[in-house]
Amino acid sequence: MRGIERQRVGALPVWGWSLVAAVAVWILYVFTLGPTTGWWDTSEYIATAQILGLPHPPGNPLFVIIGRVWLVLTSWTGVGVAARINLLAATASAAAAAFWFLAVVRVWAHFTENKSVALVAGFVAVLVGGTAYTVWAQSNLNEKVYTVSLLFVAMITYLAMVWEDHSDSWRGDRIFLLVCFLLGLGATNHQMSVIPVLALGVLLLVRSLRTLLHWRLLSAAAVLALFGFSVQLLFVPIRSGQNPIIDEADPQCASIGSAITPKFVNGKLVVECPALAASLARDQYQKPPLGTRQAPFGAQVANYFQYFNWQWARTLPPAARIFVTLLFTGLGLVGLWRHWKGDPDSFWYFATLLVSVTIVLIYYLNFRYGYSMNADIPLQSREVRERDYFFIVSFNLWGLYAGMGLVSVGERMGRRVAGSRNVPLMAGLRSASPVLGIALLPLLLNYPLANRRGDYAARDWAYNMLQSVEPYGVLFTNGDNDTFPLWYLQEVEGIRRDVTVIVHSYLGTKWYPKQLRDMTRPCEAGEDPLRDPTVVLCQRPFDQEVALDIYSGMGDTPPTRSVHSYTDSAIDSLPLYMQVPAGQVVRFSDRLSIELGSARYLYHPDFLVYRIVSESIGDRPIYFAATAPPIFEAWDLQPQLVRHGLAYKLINGPIESTDDVVELDLGVQIGWIDRERTQALLWDVFQVDYLLEDEIWTEPSTRASIPAQYYLAYLTLGFAHDLREAPELSRQSVDRAGQFLALTERVVP
Repeated sequence: MRGIERQRVGALPVWGWSLVAAVAVWILYVFTLGPTTGWWDTSEYIATAQILGLPHPPGNPLFVIIGRVWLVLTSWTGVGVAARINLLAATASAAAAAFWFLAVVRVWAHFTENKSVALVAGFVAVLVGGTAYTVWAQSNLNEKVYTVSLLFVAMITYLAMVWEDHSDSWRGDRIFLLVCFLLGLGATNHQMSVIPVLALGVLLLVRSLRTLLHWRLLSAAAVLALFGFSVQLLFVPIRSGQNPIIDEADPQCASIGSAITPKFVNGKLVVECPALAASLARDQYQKPPLGTRQAPFGAQVANYFQYFNWQWARTLPPAARIFVTLLFTGLGLVGLWRHWKGDPDSFWYFATLLVSVTIVLIYYLNFRYGYSMNADIPLQSREVRERDYFFIVSFNLWGLYAGMGLVSVGERMGRRVAGSRNVPLMAGLRSASPVLGIALLPLLLNYPLANRRGDYAARDWAYNMLQSVEPYGVLFTNGDNDTFPLWYLQEVEGIRRDVTVIVHSYLGTKWYPKQLRDMTRPCEAGEDPLRDPTVVLCQRPFDQEVALDIYSGMGDTPPTRSVHSYTDSAIDSLPLYMQVPAGQVVRFSDRLSIELGSARYLYHPDFLVYRIVSESIGDRPIYFAATAPPIFEAWDLQPQLVRHGLAYKLINGPIESTDDVVELDLGVQIGWIDRERTQALLWDVFQVDYLLEDEIWTEPSTRASIPAQYYLAYLTLGFAHDLREAPELSRQSVDRAGQFLALTERVVP
């Protein structure tokens, strides 16, 4: 409907009402905004936005740039960095709601001349779409990049509808060129931003074959798309060449020319720069080709519908939730039918977009079995976490259709009331408003779990983990949740930057061991790593001014060497694996040798662990995160480890039992614990009390690991106190352990 945005309806033009809708959604997100970082990739994105770092491939450069600019522009607020990046996600999602509002009003204007009803449809649609569980969770705390991509999809969709009105004119050509630029630019935030491509192709076929045959226009469109994508090809290698502290995949290039020069390799179009090409292709993840399914396609579709079932009433038990899901499924179908009947041209765009963000995306992503699909499925065959966020556009879009379907039902009832009472349609619609109240169900039934006010769990987990490590310690971690929050705390809050966090899963790459070596070398005269803490220079110092009392007198002397001395060529030539026989004696130092109890295969990361431990022991404290048993079990190091809070310290030599160092026989747990150190950490340093006040654990994917680690820490401390005849201290710790055990069960199914 041409020019409807400028038409006045009541006090405001339609575009003004779209801003009202966006502000309303934004207020909801801000009211439930997380105050700090969260689990999984959240911390990584916040940290890289703060330091202009490069997150995991392909690097999300547009988000990093937008995030950094946003932090500068909002610095006057005095709000913390993490909260401001969370606010960026909320703002992006709210802006998307404004474009969805305009799109819905445009669609609805084909059904009726009553613009007030069209506005009602817009408000109801963005309310339902914006309070779908995954949309809400991504908008107030989680990964961030997905709400920015949601904004791109919403913008492109709205522009496609405007293009419809001008498809055979010069103005339509300009809009088409803008859309192509946004597709290229959006891809540098996340590949999700290019999802509308199929829908745009269908719209061109339906509305304007002229555009498809206009080679000059298509050439200009390709140039603009490439210009938008140049953010990826230029920012990533340039920033990588400056050696930021977080520089995943190290995609630097010898020259700008190699970064932008295309070539074909094995039938694929890549760039001349190998490191950048590997980053763009996400080679380090080694995903199988699409023809090799990681789970049956039927199981992948079932996993999608599991996530769809979460969207409208997440806090209800499954038996009750299914009725709400069926209700919103039916309303969405009504909305689709109404769209088809009223505006078939734009319907084909939206229908193709819906297929793209469901069936096509499910096939393309090729996930393993869902994290919580079936307890009988082995862990290694499942995803390590819930992947609902990849389908944020589909849930948002279905919410729009459910809202449109609800207004269709309400309008039908309103017309009956208006006809029976001889009153205007809007009066009849107001009489049917209780029906429209159904739109509030996702808001009310998702709120307890989507509300992230006061959620410090991930931030404090990182604090508790880092403070478990002595000054200048090496801390081996497994992956996302025992790494990214630690990066956030070090790079954003500046806490315990002296600790060298080593991600075991990254040790299998060529780039990461080199970065570790360079960032831990001793500083030379005149070098100050804090002059620009965003880049790699040399070993960062332990801050004595804010040191915990338990570390008083430690950290006066920095390490004398890097964590390892491998040259680049030595790292590149490490074998992928090696078979080691039972009884093999492994010497880590003059005082520490381990006889392997069984034959095993050791892999590239294991060789780096050995080298780092053998070169660093005696120069730095060596720790393993409590979440990382496979790392030390590969070398049978368990008898040499002593628990310090949430980490295990490797002891260089025989361990002697004392009043404080206690050996336990707990089967699955490490046998030694430093009672005095762990008592001080768990009861005087750790920030955990508020966790036990929560009614539910809001992140199901971490329920089995994070509260359980606190449980084991307090339990082992309680047993140690019991062995040393300290019954009161033992009771306190065992009781606290029981509280954390109960917390693992307080999660929405």
